[in-house]
Amino acid sequence: MHHSYLDAIKSFEGFTPKAQWDYAQFSNGYGTKALYAGEAISPEEAERRFTAEIEIARNIVEKHAAGWDEGTKAALTSLTFNAGTRWISSGLGEAVRNHDIDGVKERFAQYNKAGGEVLPGLMRRRLAELDWIGSGPAAAGAATSANPAALLARSSPSDLATAPATPAQSTMAGPPADFPRTDPAQQALTALLDDRAPKPVSEGTEARNAQALSMLVSLMFDLQMRSTLADPLKSGETRSERQERAA
Repeated sequence: MHHSYLDAIKSFEGFTPKAQWDYAQFSNGYGTKALYAGEAISPEEAERRFTAEIEIARNIVEKHAAGWDEGTKAALTSLTFNAGTRWISSGLGEAVRNHDIDGVKERFAQYNKAGGEVLPGLMRRRLAELDWIGSGPAAAGAATSANPAALLARSSPSDLATAPATPAQSTMAGPPADFPRTDPAQQALTALLDDRAPKPVSEGTEARNAQALSMLVSLMFDLQMRSTLADPLKSGETRSERQERAA
């Protein structure tokens, strides 16, 4: 895997020298399994364990998603490292086998819970990883990419405002700036800017206007959802009060 993806996964996990309970196991280092409760390791040992566990996760992905682009494999490797292999036998695994990129994105976004609760940290991580999917050479038979805003809308944003986040999962860091990005919101904004020049009526002005309006609505919804995730409502706080606090 490219070092940018590896660095991003490490930033998602954060570095914890002493083992802490992480819903399913005691973890330390960069989210790797500790040998025992309270075990403390050095950054060098953390790097060694991370490299070993990421290699195992990547080998699993290569076995079940061989025909996909590098970005999608990186996203699935990050998911496997973080949440295990249950995705293989779920709807996500079926979508991967069918080379259905819309289905992959929709189901991938649903892996945002730990301990039965939606966690804002996991939502931010899944959003960042969604940007990787389809960022390499297109997979054979893949459809067009799904809209992250629509995926977020199905994930109950009201739950995000109240769900607790663990230190390791509350990291807001995303992938490095040099990542290839396929964010539909960015594409919509670019398309709108490119569409400002007047065109002949024969090219279908009404159709283009309708399409531009649709993309603008999608863009505004996406930005609103990202803002909600970045600054959730505090307990008992109204949206207007949050706006005054942020002003």
